[in-house]
Amino acid sequence: MVQESERLRHARPPGPRSGWFPLGIFAVVVAALVGGWMVLDSALPSTAPVAAGQSMIVASRQGHEAKLTFDQDWDLHVGSSTQGQRYRFAKGTADLEMNVLTPPARTSELELWEGLRKVVRVGDASANLTDPRSVTSEAGADGLAGQLHSNRHTGIAALFPAPNGEFAVGATATGDQADLAEVERLLRSIRFDRAPEGGS
Repeated sequence: MVQESERLRHARPPGPRSGWFPLGIFAVVVAALVGGWMVLDSALPSTAPVAAGQSMIVASRQGHEAKLTFDQDWDLHVGSSTQGQRYRFAKGTADLEMNVLTPPARTSELELWEGLRKVVRVGDASANLTDPRSVTSEAGADGLAGQLHSNRHTGIAALFPAPNGEFAVGATATGDQADLAEVERLLRSIRFDRAPEGGS
């Protein structure tokens, strides 16, 4: 069972176009990592149930922690999850992939969304994201959300930058509409807290 002690690793206007080059490098690095995780997942396909009703730390950097609160029947794909970097969760038909992104300095939310667009094409070249809309979680975390479309799937995507700008949590999910509603419920629970003294 996944315990709260497990650690996975705002809105500013778009910056100058000079930021696109390092952002492209960032997206390529993420893409390479995702490809490796796909291979690892095929070798380690096991899952573990996620504790319901408890806050799970999905990222912790530079004095801030990102947390999600799961309800019942969520599972973690252990083989394709890397603590502090990437998680893959499932509930019913929903397949949720979550990446902790470390963008270049002064990267805007919209630039991060473009980076997420590149990431979703790693496993499916036909995949694309719609233009995002602004969203706010139940705890007041500001982010972006949109739809995911490909030749094989339809789904949703969301992006929540940490208040300190040091990292962002990006998520994409596919599945039936009813189960995608469960994903949206989960993402609405995201919050960013100050890390305890002595934490990362």
